[in-house]
Parts: sequence; structure tokens; C-alpha cells
Amino acid sequence: MNDQSPALLLVLNAGSSSIKFSLYDAAENGVGLKCVGNGTFEVREDTERLIFYHSGHAAQKREEWPRNDSSPDSGTLFNLMDWVERHMGGDISAAAHRIVHGGNRREVAMRVDYSLMEEMEALIPVAPLHQPICLAPIRYLTREHPDMPQFACFDTAFHHSLDPLETRFGLPLALTEQGLRRYGFHGLSYEYIASVLPEYDQRAATGRTIVAHLGNGASLCAMHDRVSRSTTMGFSTLDGVLMGTRPGRLDPGLLLYLLRERGMTAQALEYMLYHECGLLGVSGGVASDMRALSASQAPEAQDAVALFVRSVVREIGSLTAVLGGVDALVFTGGIGEHSAGVRNAILDGCAWLGLEHDGADPTERAGRLSSVGSGVSAWVIPTDENAVIARHALGLLQGGT
Repeated sequence: MNDQSPALLLVLNAGSSSIKFSLYDAAENGVGLKCVGNGTFEVREDTERLIFYHSGHAAQKREEWPRNDSSPDSGTLFNLMDWVERHMGGDISAAAHRIVHGGNRREVAMRVDYSLMEEMEALIPVAPLHQPICLAPIRYLTREHPDMPQFACFDTAFHHSLDPLETRFGLPLALTEQGLRRYGFHGLSYEYIASVLPEYDQRAATGRTIVAHLGNGASLCAMHDRVSRSTTMGFSTLDGVLMGTRPGRLDPGLLLYLLRERGMTAQALEYMLYHECGLLGVSGGVASDMRALSASQAPEAQDAVALFVRSVVREIGSLTAVLGGVDALVFTGGIGEHSAGVRNAILDGCAWLGLEHDGADPTERAGRLSSVGSGVSAWVIPTDENAVIARHALGLLQGGT
């Protein structure tokens, strides 16, 4: 690495068709994170497109490449790494990754080594949609940059505080002891919300708060004193509320019926559950994106939105029962942060909790949605998973772990 160039930490949050990434000053002394900028690398039909925003600047940088289907993972990561090193005036000295499933690990972050990779690969059958995508950049960087320290940050770790009753299914004990239990996900997002909650509402920070991470993937978490006490996702990312292409909570008898009476194979059933259900399925194929559904006049689209709202309200009621009441409700994630119509419908469904709102834009009220005097406060708080990943990774990097 050039001694005159700043050392950068690359944070990668890989998805099915894009990679969200952030760059941080790797020489940060731990007093505060210094984010250099954030970007997205999108894989489109014929091209791969990078968009990057420098911190503190409105202007964006763009670059496009022809899509390379012969080796998509390697091509994408090569182009991304090459772009960063050409344009950022610094060298990537370490990388950190969001890993959806961390199994029973209580640590939020670990340095990547061969043993950890084996452990994470063994969890692919539990998270077949997400885990391979999360691990692909680690494999590439291990192969092409073998001396670069890499860190894995686990989406499941925040929920290690769940009461044992919250982790159990009604299964034979032997299966439970083999790891068939509720894990919970979106933990990095929930950890971020917990870290900033005192800045918004001290009562919410020390009391009973339900956080709704609503996006293409969606879940809710019940916190007491900013510690996870219950969550809607379970053994896999299929459970809980309705999602973009995933069904949420299902009667297992329905799945047995499809296998036995409709002749579906396990592979076909898995594909349907991860790619053809949720908002996309309920709307009859109109869209999986809440923005498109909210703008559509098709009855099927409106049914999908209404079912999404109902599923979230139902889970809020369930989590309130676990907490023994609720002091605050927080919305985050793409839908939670940007879809005012959906938020208002959910708030209307929670009026029985003593939650009052006027439907006003929270922009001028520091994210507050609830009316003055409401028995339960409600907030919009933008999440930042990459900041959590960077904080943990830099802590390990500077600690020499």
C-alpha cells in the first residue's frame, strides 16, 4: 500500500442484484466513525452500474461496464475494487461484510478465517437465498487479495438475548438441540436503531419499543431497554410479516399439502417461497415493490398492500403482548422510511394501543410521527447497517483480533 494514501475500510452489503458499499477511514481512532462515502453497484440486464456519493457532497459519481455473465461475482468485485482504488485516493486495507446467518454465535463480528468460512457455508441450507450472496465477496477477496483482513458481521447476533421460550418451536427436544430454533434477523439494523434511540426518545430507549424494519425483506423486533426480547423472523428469513416475494407466517400444513397433493418438489417449493410469494404473489404478479403497488389502481395491488399492513399490525399486537405493553413504535427500512401511506395505515391499525397521529410529514419534527400527548410515541429513524459493520470491524482491526 502507498504510504501516502489513506487506508480505507470497505464495507460490503451484498444483495441478489446489487451490492451496497461504504468506505470508512481505517485509521480512525475509535472516537467516531469517518465515512468517506456510500455507493451502490447494480447488476442490470446488459450493464453493471456503480453510483457513489462522497460524504458531505450532493454530487454523485457514476461508471458503467458491460455485464459479464461468464463470471459475474468475480467481474463485479473486480470492477468495484478497481474503481475504488482509481477514484478514492486511497487503498483498501480491510473489508467487512454483512452475513445474514451467524448460527448460534453471540459475537456480532469475527475476523474471517478458513474455519469461520466452513461454519458459515454450513448454514447455506438455512438461508439459501442470502448466505451464498453474502459469502461470494469474501471468497473473491480471499482469492485475489489473500493478505487483506476481512471481517464478518452477523445479522442474527443481536437476538442472542432472546428468552429461551422465544427461541423454541413445538418440536421434539432432540431437534431443538440440533439447532432447529428461532434465530431472528435484521440484527445489524436493530443494533443501529438501538444505538441512536436515546437521541430521539429517552422513554423509548429505556422502555418497551417495537422496531419495524420494513423493506423488501421485513421483520419487527420487540426491545426492552434496547435489548431484543422477541422478533418476528424465526429459523429462516421466510417467517413473520408479508414481504416483497416471501410469504411470512404460514400454516405448515399448507406446505405439506403442496408437497403431497400437488406434487411439488422440495426445490420447486423453496423457489416459490423465496421468489414468488409475498407482495408479488398476492398482487398476481403486479409488483414486489411497495412503491409500484401503492401507485397502482389494480384491486390485486391494493389487496397486497392491505395484507402487508394487516400482517404488520398483527405482529405489533403479538410483540406488545410479549413486552407487556409498548411505549414506542419505530419505522425503518425502505418502506418504513419512505412509504407514508403504509406507515399511516399501520398507525391507524395501532390506535387501540393509545397511539395517536395526524398523518403529517415527520421531516420538520425530527422523525416524530405521533401526536403530542399520544400514549405511545411513533418515529421514523433511518437505519445504517454499514455504520454498525464498520464500527465492529474497526474495533477488531485496531485491537489486532
